[in-house]
Amino acid sequence: MKKKSQLFNIKFYIMSFFSKMLGFNKQKPQPQIKTNINQIYNTQSFTQKLQDTNEDNKKIEQFELILEQSIIDLDQLRKLAWRGVPKIYRAKVWKLILKYIPPNHLSQTQIINKKRQDYQQYIKNYYEHMNDHERDESEKKIIKIIFNDVLRTQPDYKLFRDERIQNMFKRLLFIWNMRHPMSGYVQGINDVASPLIAVFLNEYIEIDFVKFDVPQNFDKITEEMLVDIEADIYWCLCKVIENIQDYFTQNQPGVYEAYNKIRELIKIIDHDLQDHFEQQQIDYNHFAFRWVLCLLIREFPLNLAIRLLDTYLSEGDNIANLHIYTVTNLILKCAPEIKSKQMGEAVIFLQNLPTKNWSVMQMEMLLQEAYVFQDHFEKTKGHLKLSNINTNRSSYI
Repeated sequence: MKKKSQLFNIKFYIMSFFSKMLGFNKQKPQPQIKTNINQIYNTQSFTQKLQDTNEDNKKIEQFELILEQSIIDLDQLRKLAWRGVPKIYRAKVWKLILKYIPPNHLSQTQIINKKRQDYQQYIKNYYEHMNDHERDESEKKIIKIIFNDVLRTQPDYKLFRDERIQNMFKRLLFIWNMRHPMSGYVQGINDVASPLIAVFLNEYIEIDFVKFDVPQNFDKITEEMLVDIEADIYWCLCKVIENIQDYFTQNQPGVYEAYNKIRELIKIIDHDLQDHFEQQQIDYNHFAFRWVLCLLIREFPLNLAIRLLDTYLSEGDNIANLHIYTVTNLILKCAPEIKSKQMGEAVIFLQNLPTKNWSVMQMEMLLQEAYVFQDHFEKTKGHLKLSNINTNRSSYI
Protein backbone atom coordinates (compact mmCIF):
# COMPACT_ATOMS: atom_id res chain seq x y z
CA MET A 1 0.00 0.00 0.00
CA LYS A 2 2.85 2.35 0.84
CA LYS A 3 4.50 1.69 -2.54
CA LYS A 4 1.23 2.38 -4.37
CA SER A 5 0.82 5.66 -2.53
CA GLN A 6 4.40 6.70 -3.35
CA LEU A 7 3.92 5.82 -7.02
CA PHE A 8 0.71 7.87 -7.11
CA ASN A 9 2.55 10.86 -5.63
CA ILE A 10 5.31 10.58 -8.21
CA LYS A 11 2.86 10.38 -11.10
CA PHE A 12 0.85 13.26 -9.69
CA TYR A 13 3.97 15.45 -9.48
CA ILE A 14 5.04 14.62 -13.03
CA MET A 15 1.56 15.25 -14.43
CA SER A 16 1.32 18.53 -12.56
CA PHE A 17 4.71 19.57 -13.91
CA PHE A 18 3.74 18.90 -17.51
CA SER A 19 0.37 20.57 -17.07
CA LYS A 20 2.27 23.67 -16.01
CA MET A 21 4.79 23.40 -18.85
CA LEU A 22 2.18 22.77 -21.54
CA GLY A 23 -0.20 25.45 -20.33
CA PHE A 24 -3.06 23.21 -19.12
CA ASN A 25 -5.47 24.75 -16.64
CA LYS A 26 -4.87 23.97 -13.00
CA GLN A 27 -7.72 23.79 -10.48
CA LYS A 28 -5.82 24.81 -7.36
CA PRO A 29 -2.26 24.58 -6.01
CA GLN A 30 -1.25 21.23 -4.55
CA PRO A 31 1.09 20.61 -1.60
CA GLN A 32 4.72 19.93 -2.48
CA ILE A 33 5.51 16.21 -2.68
CA LYS A 34 8.90 14.83 -1.71
CA THR A 35 9.89 12.46 -4.47
CA ASN A 36 12.51 9.82 -5.00
CA ILE A 37 14.47 11.47 -7.82
CA ASN A 38 15.68 8.12 -9.16
CA GLN A 39 12.13 7.10 -10.05
CA ILE A 40 11.58 10.09 -12.31
CA TYR A 41 13.43 8.27 -15.06
CA ASN A 42 11.13 5.28 -14.86
CA THR A 43 7.76 7.00 -14.66
CA GLN A 44 5.69 6.16 -17.71
CA SER A 45 3.67 9.39 -17.62
CA PHE A 46 6.85 11.25 -18.68
CA THR A 47 6.64 9.87 -22.19
CA GLN A 48 2.88 10.10 -22.26
CA LYS A 49 2.91 13.82 -21.54
CA LEU A 50 5.73 14.89 -23.88
CA GLN A 51 4.38 17.17 -26.56
CA ASP A 52 4.71 16.41 -30.22
CA THR A 53 7.65 18.46 -31.49
CA ASN A 54 6.56 18.52 -35.13
CA GLU A 55 6.08 22.01 -36.48
CA ASP A 56 2.39 21.48 -37.06
CA ASN A 57 -0.07 24.21 -37.90
CA LYS A 58 -1.34 24.51 -34.35
CA LYS A 59 2.10 25.30 -33.00
CA ILE A 60 2.80 27.84 -35.73
CA GLU A 61 -0.54 29.50 -35.01
CA GLN A 62 0.35 29.78 -31.33
CA PHE A 63 3.51 31.70 -32.21
CA GLU A 64 1.66 33.85 -34.75
CA LEU A 65 -0.87 34.92 -32.13
CA ILE A 66 1.94 36.17 -29.88
CA LEU A 67 4.13 37.68 -32.59
CA GLU A 68 1.20 39.62 -34.04
CA GLN A 69 0.62 41.45 -30.74
CA SER A 70 1.37 45.17 -31.00
CA ILE A 71 3.48 44.81 -27.86
CA ILE A 72 4.66 41.22 -27.60
CA ASP A 73 4.26 39.46 -24.27
CA LEU A 74 7.82 38.22 -23.74
CA ASP A 75 6.94 36.02 -20.78
CA GLN A 76 4.33 34.25 -22.85
CA LEU A 77 6.75 33.98 -25.76
CA ARG A 78 9.48 32.47 -23.57
CA LYS A 79 7.11 29.84 -22.18
CA LEU A 80 6.12 28.83 -25.69
CA ALA A 81 9.70 28.94 -27.02
CA TRP A 82 10.89 26.68 -24.16
CA ARG A 83 9.16 23.80 -25.92
CA GLY A 84 10.75 24.52 -29.30
CA VAL A 85 10.34 27.23 -31.94
CA PRO A 86 9.13 26.65 -35.50
CA LYS A 87 11.92 27.14 -37.99
CA ILE A 88 10.19 29.99 -39.81
CA TYR A 89 9.91 32.11 -36.64
CA ARG A 90 13.05 31.05 -34.80
CA ALA A 91 15.28 33.98 -35.82
CA LYS A 92 12.72 36.58 -34.75
CA VAL A 93 11.87 34.74 -31.54
CA TRP A 94 15.53 34.45 -30.55
CA LYS A 95 16.07 38.16 -31.20
CA LEU A 96 13.07 38.98 -29.00
CA ILE A 97 13.84 36.70 -26.05
CA LEU A 98 17.47 37.86 -26.11
CA LYS A 99 16.18 41.46 -26.01
CA TYR A 100 18.08 42.38 -29.15
CA ILE A 101 14.88 43.86 -30.54
CA PRO A 102 12.11 45.38 -28.38
CA PRO A 103 8.65 43.82 -27.98
CA ASN A 104 7.01 46.98 -29.37
CA HIS A 105 6.57 46.51 -33.13
CA LEU A 106 6.77 50.24 -33.78
CA SER A 107 10.31 50.42 -32.39
CA GLN A 108 11.81 47.25 -33.88
CA THR A 109 12.92 48.56 -37.27
CA GLN A 110 14.51 51.66 -35.81
CA ILE A 111 16.40 49.73 -33.11
CA ILE A 112 17.70 47.00 -35.39
CA ASN A 113 18.83 49.52 -38.03
CA LYS A 114 20.73 51.45 -35.36
CA LYS A 115 22.43 48.28 -34.11
CA ARG A 116 23.40 47.29 -37.64
CA GLN A 117 24.83 50.74 -38.32
CA ASP A 118 26.85 50.54 -35.11
CA TYR A 119 28.25 47.19 -36.18
CA GLN A 120 29.20 48.51 -39.61
CA GLN A 121 31.22 51.16 -37.79
CA TYR A 122 32.92 48.44 -35.75
CA ILE A 123 33.97 46.76 -38.99
CA LYS A 124 35.60 50.01 -40.13
CA ASN A 125 37.22 50.69 -36.77
CA TYR A 126 38.51 47.24 -35.89
CA TYR A 127 38.82 45.24 -39.07
CA GLU A 128 39.27 47.39 -42.14
CA HIS A 129 41.33 50.26 -40.77
CA MET A 130 44.71 48.55 -41.12
CA ASN A 131 46.56 45.85 -43.04
CA ASP A 132 47.94 42.72 -41.38
CA HIS A 133 51.47 44.12 -41.22
CA GLU A 134 50.17 47.10 -39.23
CA ARG A 135 48.68 44.98 -36.47
CA ASP A 136 50.58 44.29 -33.25
CA GLU A 137 51.69 40.79 -32.30
CA SER A 138 48.80 40.15 -29.92
CA GLU A 139 46.27 40.94 -32.66
CA LYS A 140 48.09 38.72 -35.14
CA LYS A 141 48.09 35.90 -32.60
CA ILE A 142 44.36 36.11 -31.89
CA ILE A 143 43.55 36.36 -35.61
CA LYS A 144 45.44 33.12 -36.19
CA ILE A 145 43.59 31.39 -33.34
CA ILE A 146 40.22 32.60 -34.60
CA PHE A 147 40.94 31.58 -38.18
CA ASN A 148 41.94 28.08 -37.07
CA ASP A 149 38.88 27.76 -34.86
CA VAL A 150 36.55 28.83 -37.67
CA LEU A 151 38.03 26.13 -39.91
CA ARG A 152 37.26 23.55 -37.19
CA THR A 153 33.73 24.76 -36.40
CA GLN A 154 30.87 22.40 -37.33
CA PRO A 155 33.15 20.31 -39.61
CA ASP A 156 30.34 17.95 -40.69
CA TYR A 157 28.38 20.66 -42.50
CA LYS A 158 29.17 22.23 -45.86
CA LEU A 159 27.54 25.52 -44.91
CA PHE A 160 30.40 26.20 -42.51
CA ARG A 161 32.99 25.42 -45.20
CA ASP A 162 31.68 28.18 -47.48
CA GLU A 163 34.24 30.94 -47.92
CA ARG A 164 31.77 33.80 -47.46
CA ILE A 165 30.39 32.29 -44.26
CA GLN A 166 33.89 31.68 -42.92
CA ASN A 167 34.99 35.24 -43.69
CA MET A 168 31.92 36.62 -41.94
CA PHE A 169 32.53 34.30 -38.98
CA LYS A 170 36.20 35.28 -38.64
CA ARG A 171 35.40 38.97 -38.72
CA LEU A 172 32.61 38.91 -36.14
CA LEU A 173 34.73 36.85 -33.71
CA PHE A 174 37.67 39.23 -34.10
CA ILE A 175 35.41 42.22 -33.49
CA TRP A 176 33.99 40.44 -30.46
CA ASN A 177 37.57 40.05 -29.20
CA MET A 178 38.36 43.73 -29.72
CA ARG A 179 35.14 44.91 -28.08
CA HIS A 180 35.58 42.69 -24.99
CA PRO A 181 39.14 43.30 -23.75
CA MET A 182 38.45 41.95 -20.23
CA SER A 183 38.07 38.42 -21.57
CA GLY A 184 39.02 38.65 -25.24
CA TYR A 185 38.23 35.81 -27.59
CA VAL A 186 38.17 32.41 -25.91
CA GLN A 187 37.98 29.12 -27.80
CA GLY A 188 34.41 27.89 -27.46
CA ILE A 189 32.77 31.19 -28.35
CA ASN A 190 32.93 30.03 -31.97
CA ASP A 191 30.83 26.98 -31.07
CA VAL A 192 28.25 29.09 -29.22
CA ALA A 193 27.99 31.37 -32.28
CA SER A 194 27.55 28.60 -34.86
CA PRO A 195 23.80 27.95 -34.34
CA LEU A 196 23.16 31.69 -34.64
CA ILE A 197 24.70 31.67 -38.11
CA ALA A 198 22.35 28.99 -39.43
CA VAL A 199 19.25 30.42 -37.74
CA PHE A 200 19.75 34.04 -38.83
CA LEU A 201 20.81 33.09 -42.36
CA ASN A 202 17.54 31.16 -42.64
CA GLU A 203 15.67 34.48 -42.45
CA TYR A 204 17.05 35.35 -45.88
CA ILE A 205 17.37 32.00 -47.64
CA GLU A 206 16.06 28.58 -46.67
CA ILE A 207 18.58 26.38 -44.88
CA ASP A 208 18.22 22.61 -44.67
CA PHE A 209 18.27 22.09 -40.91
CA VAL A 210 19.39 18.48 -41.26
CA LYS A 211 22.17 18.62 -43.85
CA PHE A 212 23.18 22.29 -43.47
CA ASP A 213 24.45 22.38 -47.03
CA VAL A 214 25.16 25.64 -48.84
CA PRO A 215 21.69 26.57 -50.14
CA GLN A 216 20.91 26.95 -53.80
CA ASN A 217 20.99 30.54 -55.02
CA PHE A 218 23.21 31.48 -52.09
CA ASP A 219 24.99 33.82 -54.48
CA LYS A 220 21.80 35.95 -54.48
CA ILE A 221 22.55 36.90 -50.87
CA THR A 222 24.33 40.23 -51.30
CA GLU A 223 27.26 41.42 -49.22
CA GLU A 224 24.97 44.03 -47.65
CA MET A 225 22.60 41.28 -46.53
CA LEU A 226 25.48 39.27 -45.10
CA VAL A 227 26.68 42.26 -43.11
CA ASP A 228 23.19 42.68 -41.65
CA ILE A 229 23.12 38.98 -40.74
CA GLU A 230 26.59 39.29 -39.24
CA ALA A 231 25.49 42.25 -37.13
CA ASP A 232 22.48 40.34 -35.80
CA ILE A 233 24.70 37.36 -34.94
CA TYR A 234 27.22 39.60 -33.19
CA TRP A 235 24.70 41.39 -30.99
CA CYS A 236 22.82 38.21 -30.08
CA LEU A 237 26.09 36.44 -29.31
CA CYS A 238 26.88 39.28 -26.91
CA LYS A 239 23.53 38.72 -25.20
CA VAL A 240 24.14 34.97 -24.84
CA ILE A 241 27.66 35.42 -23.46
CA GLU A 242 26.41 38.00 -20.94
CA ASN A 243 24.48 35.19 -19.23
CA ILE A 244 27.50 32.87 -19.03
CA GLN A 245 30.22 35.51 -18.85
CA ASP A 246 32.24 33.84 -16.11
CA TYR A 247 32.76 30.84 -18.41
CA PHE A 248 35.03 33.03 -20.51
CA THR A 249 36.73 35.45 -18.11
CA GLN A 250 40.24 34.84 -16.80
CA ASN A 251 40.66 31.37 -15.23
CA GLN A 252 37.06 30.60 -16.27
CA PRO A 253 35.62 30.43 -12.72
CA GLY A 254 32.10 29.70 -13.99
CA VAL A 255 33.22 26.42 -15.54
CA TYR A 256 34.82 25.19 -12.33
CA GLU A 257 31.86 26.33 -10.24
CA ALA A 258 29.67 24.28 -12.60
CA TYR A 259 31.92 21.24 -12.07
CA ASN A 260 31.46 21.52 -8.30
CA LYS A 261 27.68 21.67 -8.54
CA ILE A 262 27.52 18.81 -11.07
CA ARG A 263 29.76 16.70 -8.84
CA GLU A 264 27.50 17.31 -5.83
CA LEU A 265 24.38 16.48 -7.84
CA ILE A 266 25.90 13.23 -9.12
CA LYS A 267 26.95 12.33 -5.60
CA ILE A 268 23.37 12.77 -4.35
CA ILE A 269 21.52 11.19 -7.28
CA ASP A 270 23.93 8.35 -8.14
CA HIS A 271 26.56 7.93 -5.45
CA ASP A 272 27.92 4.77 -7.09
CA LEU A 273 28.71 6.70 -10.25
CA GLN A 274 30.61 9.37 -8.33
CA ASP A 275 32.49 6.61 -6.48
CA HIS A 276 33.44 5.12 -9.85
CA PHE A 277 34.75 8.50 -11.05
CA GLU A 278 36.91 8.76 -7.94
CA GLN A 279 38.13 5.15 -8.03
CA GLN A 280 39.10 5.47 -11.68
CA GLN A 281 40.53 8.97 -11.13
CA ILE A 282 38.25 10.41 -13.80
CA ASP A 283 38.28 14.17 -13.43
CA TYR A 284 35.37 16.21 -14.80
CA ASN A 285 37.91 18.33 -16.60
CA HIS A 286 38.77 15.27 -18.74
CA PHE A 287 35.44 15.51 -20.56
CA ALA A 288 33.06 18.10 -19.13
CA PHE A 289 35.08 21.23 -19.89
CA ARG A 290 33.84 21.25 -23.48
CA TRP A 291 30.34 20.23 -22.41
CA VAL A 292 30.01 23.15 -20.01
CA LEU A 293 31.91 25.81 -21.96
CA CYS A 294 30.22 25.17 -25.32
CA LEU A 295 26.69 24.66 -23.92
CA LEU A 296 26.71 21.04 -25.19
CA ILE A 297 26.60 22.34 -28.78
CA ARG A 298 29.51 20.16 -29.87
CA GLU A 299 27.99 17.02 -28.36
CA PHE A 300 24.97 16.90 -30.65
CA PRO A 301 24.06 17.32 -34.33
CA LEU A 302 23.51 21.00 -35.12
CA ASN A 303 19.73 20.69 -35.52
CA LEU A 304 19.51 19.34 -31.96
CA ALA A 305 21.91 22.01 -30.67
CA ILE A 306 19.54 24.58 -32.15
CA ARG A 307 16.59 22.92 -30.41
CA LEU A 308 18.61 22.94 -27.19
CA LEU A 309 19.13 26.69 -27.56
CA ASP A 310 15.39 27.28 -27.97
CA THR A 311 15.05 26.17 -24.36
CA TYR A 312 18.28 27.66 -23.04
CA LEU A 313 17.62 31.12 -24.48
CA SER A 314 14.09 31.01 -23.06
CA GLU A 315 15.66 30.74 -19.60
CA GLY A 316 17.17 34.24 -19.83
CA ASP A 317 19.70 34.84 -17.06
CA ASN A 318 18.97 31.36 -15.66
CA ILE A 319 20.62 29.65 -18.64
CA ALA A 320 23.73 28.62 -16.68
CA ASN A 321 21.65 26.96 -13.97
CA LEU A 322 19.53 24.85 -16.33
CA HIS A 323 22.70 24.02 -18.28
CA ILE A 324 24.24 22.51 -15.13
CA TYR A 325 21.23 20.24 -14.64
CA THR A 326 21.21 19.28 -18.33
CA VAL A 327 24.90 18.31 -18.20
CA THR A 328 24.23 16.36 -15.01
CA ASN A 329 21.35 14.54 -16.66
CA LEU A 330 23.48 13.66 -19.68
CA ILE A 331 26.16 12.20 -17.39
CA LEU A 332 23.52 10.15 -15.59
CA LYS A 333 22.29 8.75 -18.89
CA CYS A 334 25.85 7.61 -19.55
CA ALA A 335 26.12 5.94 -16.13
CA PRO A 336 25.76 2.29 -17.22
CA GLU A 337 28.48 2.70 -19.87
CA ILE A 338 30.78 4.65 -17.56
CA LYS A 339 30.52 2.10 -14.76
CA SER A 340 31.45 -0.71 -17.12
CA LYS A 341 34.69 0.97 -18.25
CA GLN A 342 38.13 1.69 -16.87
CA MET A 343 39.43 5.26 -16.86
CA GLY A 344 40.86 5.40 -20.40
CA GLU A 345 37.86 3.81 -22.08
CA ALA A 346 35.39 5.84 -20.03
CA VAL A 347 37.03 9.16 -20.91
CA ILE A 348 37.18 8.26 -24.62
CA PHE A 349 33.49 7.35 -24.47
CA LEU A 350 32.57 10.63 -22.76
CA GLN A 351 34.61 12.66 -25.22
CA ASN A 352 32.87 10.99 -28.17
CA LEU A 353 29.26 10.43 -27.18
CA PRO A 354 27.21 8.39 -29.67
CA THR A 355 24.55 11.10 -30.05
CA LYS A 356 24.59 11.56 -33.84
CA ASN A 357 21.37 9.58 -34.22
CA TRP A 358 19.50 11.21 -31.37
CA SER A 359 15.98 12.38 -32.15
CA VAL A 360 14.27 15.62 -31.20
CA MET A 361 12.20 13.57 -28.73
CA GLN A 362 15.37 12.44 -26.97
CA MET A 363 16.55 16.03 -26.69
CA GLU A 364 13.12 16.96 -25.32
CA MET A 365 13.43 14.22 -22.71
CA LEU A 366 16.91 15.39 -21.71
CA LEU A 367 15.67 18.94 -21.17
CA GLN A 368 12.43 17.99 -19.44
CA GLU A 369 14.20 15.71 -16.98
CA ALA A 370 16.82 18.40 -16.33
CA TYR A 371 14.04 20.84 -15.57
CA VAL A 372 12.46 18.40 -13.12
CA PHE A 373 15.82 17.98 -11.37
CA GLN A 374 16.21 21.75 -11.18
CA ASP A 375 12.67 22.20 -9.90
CA HIS A 376 13.21 19.62 -7.15
CA PHE A 377 16.60 20.82 -6.02
CA GLU A 378 15.81 24.52 -6.09
CA LYS A 379 12.59 24.05 -4.09
CA THR A 380 14.00 21.60 -1.57
CA LYS A 381 17.56 22.95 -1.49
CA GLY A 382 18.78 19.47 -2.33
CA HIS A 383 16.98 17.69 0.51
CA LEU A 384 15.38 15.00 -1.61
CA LYS A 385 14.15 11.63 -0.50
CA LEU A 386 16.60 9.37 -2.32
CA SER A 387 16.35 5.62 -2.60
CA ASN A 388 19.20 3.52 -1.30
CA ILE A 389 18.78 1.40 -4.41
CA ASN A 390 20.17 2.89 -7.60
CA THR A 391 17.40 2.17 -10.09
CA ASN A 392 18.09 1.68 -13.80
CA ARG A 393 17.69 4.93 -15.70
CA SER A 394 16.38 5.46 -19.21
CA SER A 395 19.49 5.84 -21.31
CA TYR A 396 19.69 6.95 -24.92
CA ILE A 397 23.43 6.41 -25.21
